[in-house]
Amino acid sequence: MTTYATHSTPYDPPRPHLPFPSLRSPHAEDFEEGALRWAGEQGLVHGRRAEAYWRQVGLGEVSARAYPYAQASTGLLLTCWIGWTACVERYFDEPAASPPGELLALVERLAGTGEALPVRHPLAVALAGLWQDTVPLMPAHWSRHLAVNLAGYVHACAAESQDQGGDPQMVGVEEFFEQRRLTVGSYVYCDLVELSVGFAVPDGLYRSQVFRRMRQVWNDLTSLVNDLASVPKELATGDMLHNLVLLTHRQDAIPLDRAARQVATRIEDLAKTFTRLEEQLETEAGRQGLPDGDREGVRRCVQAMGRSSPESSGGTSSAPGTRRSLACLEPRIRRDCDVRS
Repeated sequence: MTTYATHSTPYDPPRPHLPFPSLRSPHAEDFEEGALRWAGEQGLVHGRRAEAYWRQVGLGEVSARAYPYAQASTGLLLTCWIGWTACVERYFDEPAASPPGELLALVERLAGTGEALPVRHPLAVALAGLWQDTVPLMPAHWSRHLAVNLAGYVHACAAESQDQGGDPQMVGVEEFFEQRRLTVGSYVYCDLVELSVGFAVPDGLYRSQVFRRMRQVWNDLTSLVNDLASVPKELATGDMLHNLVLLTHRQDAIPLDRAARQVATRIEDLAKTFTRLEEQLETEAGRQGLPDGDREGVRRCVQAMGRSSPESSGGTSSAPGTRRSLACLEPRIRRDCDVRS
């Protein structure tokens, strides 16, 4: 008979082998301090407790590893984006958090027209400012991709906050992945990889089946590495739904360390799939007749995706609710959203 893990259960996460060199920007400390100042100016961080949480997450280090190729100014902007998502998730982690209507309206407007709305809620104000600072740096088609994925992400987080306390036996593995692909925010982070190298993947290639599959694999890979790291956090909160290690531990009634090893094996398999897809993407770029300069830019983006260390200093959790959250979006936005990869 399996004894289910609790917050006091010893846990030593396995370290799956990933064939991607781990790089780090030398500007981590500057990213951390600059983004913290920005968050304070935006009203997202108040007082010592909030600042301590921000520093515990270690956003400067996360950004330095996630976007190692970014120039200093771009890296700071990217760190502010990561900080904003951390604040969104922190907001929705609070018990009975009510969806901020202004934020939901803003992401829908951005996904529909690309234009911001007048807003007052701090999360919405901060997003509007980030959008204004970011959009001039990239082509219009990239901004649309980002806006659509932002809308899916925020709606999924809102749905997650209303769907706590579910039965882990009711969530299958495939359903887990489908529901997780929006709430973890990786599609947004993946769009930001393009910003980090200063090149937008051409729209036709971005929408190709192979690149959508590559983004999905990168999303799942990042999510599962996060799951390995965040087991103690979910055990402490009693959350067995939103971490594949704990979900497997509960559903299959196997020891926690065995469930973690299974997830580590899945991570290694995803890394191999990503490498195979790189070759397929080269073939697709040739089929679409991309010029040499664009093909080199695509290679830089894919290299940056692979080199982005999917390491987490504390982890974020996601929850069922993706399907319901997508129903909140206009049909055109639902159709384009990356969750349908």
